[in-house]
Amino acid sequence: MRAVGLYEFGGPEVLRVIELPEPHAGPGEVRVRVHAAAVNPSDTLLRSGVHASALAGVPGPYVPGMDVAGVVDEIGPGTVTDLSVGDRVMAMLLPVTPTPEGTLENSGGGLRGVRGAPGRLGRPRAGGRQP
Repeated sequence: MRAVGLYEFGGPEVLRVIELPEPHAGPGEVRVRVHAAAVNPSDTLLRSGVHASALAGVPGPYVPGMDVAGVVDEIGPGTVTDLSVGDRVMAMLLPVTPTPEGTLENSGGGLRGVRGAPGRLGRPRAGGRQP
């Protein structure tokens, strides 16, 4: 699957179209087929390396795109959620997430076609308002 990502920090020129394995929803997660992703100031800080020291030991590539909208297309095993496959959702995703062991892992961003996400996401309503 294709994504926009980076292996090194710097200006916009470090962004590349890269191939990644397709993710699947794990326990406590849903998978979102991303229809739209936004790059916000936090993504720019990630790309430029402002937070590089916090990412020491977290392997790349880093995929920006914290804000996404799309459709749930897979629900992970044991996930307790009121979401269903086919539901339209929006989410703010973190590029790295803490593990139970207290380390950080690369969780990817929204500039990939599908993305695992927590089982609790926002649902857009008519007029774009959030419940």
